[in-house]
Amino acid sequence: MRSKRAEAVPILILAIALLLVVYSYFLPLSEKCKLIPGLPDCHFKAKILYLNAAPGLLEEQETAARYILPDIQLFRKEAVDVDTVMVNKKTSKGWIYSAPASELFEAQKNARAAKLFIFVNKASGSLKVYVNGEYQGNVYGEGVQQISLNINDLKEINSLEVVPTIPLIPFFLNTYEIGKIILKEEYIITNNRVSLPFSITEDRKDIMDVRLNFRTRCVTEENLTAYIGKEKVAEDKFCRGFVKDVTDEIIKINFTGNLTFTSEGNYIVNEISLDVRMKEKTWPTYHFYFEKSDIPILLRLGFNETGMKRLTAYVNGKAISVETARKEWKTEINRYLKNDETNSVLLIPEETLVVAGLEVSS
Repeated sequence: MRSKRAEAVPILILAIALLLVVYSYFLPLSEKCKLIPGLPDCHFKAKILYLNAAPGLLEEQETAARYILPDIQLFRKEAVDVDTVMVNKKTSKGWIYSAPASELFEAQKNARAAKLFIFVNKASGSLKVYVNGEYQGNVYGEGVQQISLNINDLKEINSLEVVPTIPLIPFFLNTYEIGKIILKEEYIITNNRVSLPFSITEDRKDIMDVRLNFRTRCVTEENLTAYIGKEKVAEDKFCRGFVKDVTDEIIKINFTGNLTFTSEGNYIVNEISLDVRMKEKTWPTYHFYFEKSDIPILLRLGFNETGMKRLTAYVNGKAISVETARKEWKTEINRYLKNDETNSVLLIPEETLVVAGLEVSS
């Protein structure tokens, strides 16, 4: 008859084996490879470090000159659904009680006609329509109703208010349930191309860089394209702010020429400027030797804090825009590198910040 001690041995061995499996599962890969070099995951190439530095505090470079250019409008479409002004609203009116529905909406400056299309799910009485406090008319009943707006009452930002008429019988309510309201505008058609002349007069040998800035309101799906001279510097559906280093394009036209916008859609482009920064502050330039390699080479930046950081990294003079809220940022830089030569990295911040780590590695 087997003893209890003999019966416990296999259980103990199994428990130890399970503990070893769990322990090895949670080990870092580097430690696993020391224990079991034959693992498939252990056959990796060693990281090659070309540059490792801690830049620390970088102070911002102020704009030395800003060339402000006029706002432009490109309108090529005759009529466009600009915006859904209101969605799922209910409005009621009694002899004493009143609950209007209201909303803000945008309108274009060069609209020659505007209509509201009101999708009514439920109606009693008629519905009064006001824009910026000015009466525009009444609509009646369910279905899709439309009303023409007085174009002279429209501003860039407008308030819309709808409310039923007072019911004939006291203690009753007139109520409208609105699915949505859409604004449709007809535009004064303009050219599909606008050119803005400029001439940068700062001493060219002291110019560090020139950046193009603008903001847009996009109304259609077509792209907006920007040129400096004959060089295309931007092409996309821009519905936001835009910033780009255009120093190379400015140099090609000898600092004097035209900034041209083109589109077959409808755009308002404003806050257009060329910002010139001078070489009045210096930042350290980091150099490293690079041998030709077929594997991806990464530029990594490390930060101590989260929150938005904006700077420009120049790899051999080629600008890379950095904008991140994370503590680490990285990008591949093979196309900027010179093989079998000394390469350089320069960091220029948009605002004062601390760069904890700068690394170039595989």
